[in-house]
Amino acid sequence: MRLCWSTLGVLLLVGIESHASEVLTVTHGSFIFRFTETDHGLVNALEQRVSQSKDRLTEELGVVHSGPITVVLAPDDQAFNQFQPSGDLLPSWAIGVAYPERMTMVIRSYHMPGTPRQDIGTIFIHELTHLLLAARFGDRPIPRWLHEGLATYEAYEWHPGQEWDLMLATISGRVPALEDLTQGFGRGVVEERLGYLLSYTLVNYMVVTYGRKAFGNFVARLGGGGSFEEALIGAYGVSLPLFEQRWRDHLDRRHTWMPIITSSSALWVVVMAVTVAAYWARRRRNARIRGAWEAELEDGSGEADDGQVH
Repeated sequence: MRLCWSTLGVLLLVGIESHASEVLTVTHGSFIFRFTETDHGLVNALEQRVSQSKDRLTEELGVVHSGPITVVLAPDDQAFNQFQPSGDLLPSWAIGVAYPERMTMVIRSYHMPGTPRQDIGTIFIHELTHLLLAARFGDRPIPRWLHEGLATYEAYEWHPGQEWDLMLATISGRVPALEDLTQGFGRGVVEERLGYLLSYTLVNYMVVTYGRKAFGNFVARLGGGGSFEEALIGAYGVSLPLFEQRWRDHLDRRHTWMPIITSSSALWVVVMAVTVAAYWARRRRNARIRGAWEAELEDGSGEADDGQVH
């Protein structure tokens, strides 16, 4: 590891105030980290996993890349959007962005209110997958579902709560055709989020069903210029219509009511519901018993008053 001071330039953290115009630059293997002093701890955490993550991804994707990869930790919005075209700012919910033409990723080092916190290592692997996949494809276009689905899969960003979104999309018929998913995601936050989820399930389905080696073969054929269907037939021996039908059948089996109600999360919900119901039933029963006692006491005290001399 080599640590030095570097003057802030046009391509480096332009959002930092002029009086803090120097940033730290750390070189670790083929990675170059650029950050401010306050984010030194984040860089230390990343250094423990960067080389291993790159080795694993390059082997799985069949990527040959020996050039430097720059990781910029942005301390504010201006720094986060520094490579964006004027007037085309990144959405507030974005926490990382990859620029394959620069082999550079920019990660928010600050938390945006109203968004969930994520581990810096998870964001790093997500963006690294984008960069290496782009290096594998070169100038050839990458299907949006593969770009986002593989990055989400490699970063292990799946959460049990997302089952509900997929369940609702599946039972309501909102799962688009693979051709539409390949062209891009719909507009709006909900459609964008659903696109990410479906992309993950598609990659996960491929890996689990056909194996990691076959998936690598699929990516190689697609990255080599083959069509989607040609890559499917060559790697999996299945046509596009049959593959799509099997994937939809998988969604129906995996993301419908039965898996949800038999999940551990649902079990806790049921347990809590039963506990609450039992609590209120006990309160109502106790209230009835108290009411009966009070009625008996009132009846008994009335009779005693008739013969009682005070």
